[in-house]
Amino acid sequence: MLEKVISLICEELGCEEDAISESTELNELTEYGTELDEIIRLIEGEFYVDLSEEISGDMTVAQVAEMLE
Repeated sequence: MLEKVISLICEELGCEEDAISESTELNELTEYGTELDEIIRLIEGEFYVDLSEEISGDMTVAQVAEMLE
């Protein structure tokens, strides 16, 4: 699941997969010019879940992947 989340985010941000690790916080992804809300909507759309109430910017990519399992 972790690899899928990283791949999805990298595809959206246009970055290499090694630029994001399991310990990357969601807030750090906004440095690529993408808003946190956009990243959350992307994940929700791909996995057909509603995470808007559960996700915060200080969560890591690994924590998000765990929520999806």
